[in-house]
Amino acid sequence: MPQLATKKDCTGCSACKQVCPKHCISMCEDAVGVVLPSIDTSLCIECKACERACPALNAPEFKSPRSSFAAWATDKEIRRISASGGIASAIYKYVADNDGFSIGAVTDDEFRVKIKSFTLQDQDAIRNSKYTFSDAQEIYHMLRPAVKAGDLVVLIGLPCQTAGYRKYLGDHDNVIYIDLICHGVTPNSYLRQHIKSLETQLNIDAHRLSFRAPEKGTANYYFTLYGKDRDILYSKRSADGEKYNLAFHRSYSYRENCYHCHYARRERCSDITIGDYHGLGEMAPCDFSDENVSVILVNTSKGEAFVKRLADSGLIEIHCRPTDEPIKGDLQLQRPSPKTCERIDFEKYIEKYGGDFETAIDKVLLLKARRERITFFRQLPRRIIRKILKMLKLR
Repeated sequence: MPQLATKKDCTGCSACKQVCPKHCISMCEDAVGVVLPSIDTSLCIECKACERACPALNAPEFKSPRSSFAAWATDKEIRRISASGGIASAIYKYVADNDGFSIGAVTDDEFRVKIKSFTLQDQDAIRNSKYTFSDAQEIYHMLRPAVKAGDLVVLIGLPCQTAGYRKYLGDHDNVIYIDLICHGVTPNSYLRQHIKSLETQLNIDAHRLSFRAPEKGTANYYFTLYGKDRDILYSKRSADGEKYNLAFHRSYSYRENCYHCHYARRERCSDITIGDYHGLGEMAPCDFSDENVSVILVNTSKGEAFVKRLADSGLIEIHCRPTDEPIKGDLQLQRPSPKTCERIDFEKYIEKYGGDFETAIDKVLLLKARRERITFFRQLPRRIIRKILKMLKLR
């Protein structure tokens, strides 16, 4: 019987399912909402194609970045409403202008996120960050025909998804693999539970979601729900006590594999890497603001040629930067998100309460507040003594 990747390593990319000749693999949520492959042993012929297609079991080729750019979309409105500098939106426009094929993450009416192909008119649904698990199952069957047609094919996704696409397709001159700098992936069931809870508490009916609302400034990470008429019904940051945001941005609620991520490193498995530019100006001066700026890491000669085409098209502006600058500025380009005490607490509670995100995160935050109070009172005598000594020195 094939041995698929364990929960510690499986990213849910679904490459194993796509190559199965008997269609005996399904992607299912486990008891705590994590999507993992499951084999129907009565249909399996033990060809082990799934094992060979799994990027967790067969590491992809990694390459160190050869150059780095600070970049942004030249369209000011796209830059304003996009995460970072709007580079992904500019890429999608370039692909559409050149009759190519591209894919992106779309949130449906039930707040499930799926990877789909789209037209330029649908780009609003693709734009901006989506801090939850995105299901790529539906797109695989469209990839090979698109590649075979010989048109430009640009695949933007998380590093683990990129590795899955690459295992499935292989390398082709007309295919550009682009990965995003990723902190981790929270199971989608947690997002849906949280939105449902907010709808009940606030007596609202949410129709759309943004993790980086343009109305609040996309650098501010507001979790925002909109009504049918695009009016804001709810908008909070982690600092305001937004629980899903806290769980995501503080690395409490990711899939288990994210804490052992093989892709959170300097070397990349893509032609190009894009994301927020952290550390801009740390290694060399720059004469522009770091607001709404993306990083582009160029990892292959094919990626280099594509970035040049983008810049020559006038859709993006690029500025060459020291290659080590964004890597030193972003811990996600150095190592996976670490497990904290709160993550360990979350593991315990999410299992105890059968995948109930709201109850689990409430318990985690309560325990965290209790720890902080204990620490405060333990350190209080020392702080008082330091203050007294400081006052005596000033006399």
